Amino acid sequence: MPEFLKSHPYLLLLLIAGIVALLAAVVPPLLKKMYISPPIIYIFIGIVSCLALGAKVIKPLQQLEEIEHVTEFVVLVALANAGLRIKYPFKWSTWKYSFRLLLIAMPFTIIAAGVLGWWVMGFAPATAMLFGALISPTDPVLASELQTSDPGEEDTSKVKLGLTSEAGINDGLAFPFTWFAILFATSGPDYTDWLSNWFLHYFLLKIAIGVTTGLGCGWLLYKVIFSITMGHVIGRISRGVLSLALVLLPYAISEILGGYGFLAVFFAACIFSNFEKDVEHMNNLHDFNEELESFVVALIFIATGVFIAMHYDKLLVLPLLIVALTMVIVIRPVAGYIALLGTGLNRFQRFSLSFYGMRGIGSIYYLAYALSAATFDDAKTLISLTIATIFFSVLIHGITARSVQKKIHKYD
Repeated sequence: MPEFLKSHPYLLLLLIAGIVALLAAVVPPLLKKMYISPPIIYIFIGIVSCLALGAKVIKPLQQLEEIEHVTEFVVLVALANAGLRIKYPFKWSTWKYSFRLLLIAMPFTIIAAGVLGWWVMGFAPATAMLFGALISPTDPVLASELQTSDPGEEDTSKVKLGLTSEAGINDGLAFPFTWFAILFATSGPDYTDWLSNWFLHYFLLKIAIGVTTGLGCGWLLYKVIFSITMGHVIGRISRGVLSLALVLLPYAISEILGGYGFLAVFFAACIFSNFEKDVEHMNNLHDFNEELESFVVALIFIATGVFIAMHYDKLLVLPLLIVALTMVIVIRPVAGYIALLGTGLNRFQRFSLSFYGMRGIGSIYYLAYALSAATFDDAKTLISLTIATIFFSVLIHGITARSVQKKIHKYD
C-alpha cells in the first residue's frame, strides 16, 4: 500500500524552506511603500508560528555551529552588496564620516555595552566584553534599509554613504574585540600573558591579511572576468556564479591565510566596483546577491521570532530590557553624535548617521562564534540580551527608517 501524508523530517524541512522562500519573494514588495521593514514581519511570523504550532526547535547552545554558518553566509552576501554599492571606494570623501564612527563611536559603544553588561546584568568580565564586541557593529544586512545609491550611480547622500561604508567595514573590525573576550575567557584576567599576542596577531596581522587578500582577489576577479574574456562572452557569464565567486573566494582565501574573511569580501567588492564601470553588470551582481540575502534574512528572523516565543519569560526581565533599549536609543546615538561633531554635517545628518547604527545578524554570528570557541558564564542570559537588543533595533529602526529616508533628500 502506498503511504500518504508522510511527515518525514526532511520533507518538512523542504516545506518550511519553500514557505520561507515564498515569504522572502512576496513580503518585501508588499511593504515597499509602507512604514515597516520585512524583518519585523518575519519576527512576528516566527512568534505566531511558534505559539500556534507549539514547535520548540530553536536551542541556541545546541545549534551553535548551524547558527554560525547560516548567519556567516548572509553577512558575507550583505558585505559584498555594500562594497558593490560604493562607486568611489578609495576616495576620502567616502570614508570621512564613517572613519569617525569606526574610530570613536565603535570603541565607545564596546566600552559602554561592556560596562552595562557587568554593572546592570552582573556578567563576568569576559561575558561583558563579549557583549560589547558583538553588539558594536552596524549590521550590513539591516543597514540596507538606508544604503547608498545602486551600483554605478553617484553616491548622492552623505548619510546613506556613511552608513553603507561603516556597515561594510565594522563587521570585520568587531572580530579583534570578539577575540579579546575569547582570550580573556580562556587565558584569564592576567592580560600580560596574552595582550601583546592579541594586538599583534588578532588585531594588526589578521586585519592586514584580510584587507590585502580582499584587494588582491577583487583585482584578480576583475581582470579574469572583464579583461581576459571577450566582450561578447561577458554577457553570457552567469551573474549568480560570479556573485558567489566574489563572496566565497576572498573569504576562503583570507581565512586560510589567517585573516578576517569579512574584511576580505567587503574590500574585494569595493575594488571590483572601483574598476568595473558597466552599470548593467554591477546591477546584475548586486541583484542576485540581494535575492540570495532576502531568503536567508527571512529564515533567520523567523527563527528569531520562534526563539522569542519560546523564551519570552527570559526576555521579560527588567534589567535585560533596560540594557537592550539603552543600547539602541541611547548608547549608539550618543556615541555617533559625539563622533560626528565638527564634521560640518547638520543636526539631521548627525542624528541619522548616529541613530541608525542597527544591530542584527552580525551580532548573532559573533555570539555563536564566540560561544563555540570558549566557555562564557551566563551564556543563556547573554543570548537573551542579544536577541532583545536586536528585536528593539529591528522594531524601532524598521518602523522609522522609511520616514527618515524620505527626509534625507530634504536635509542631506
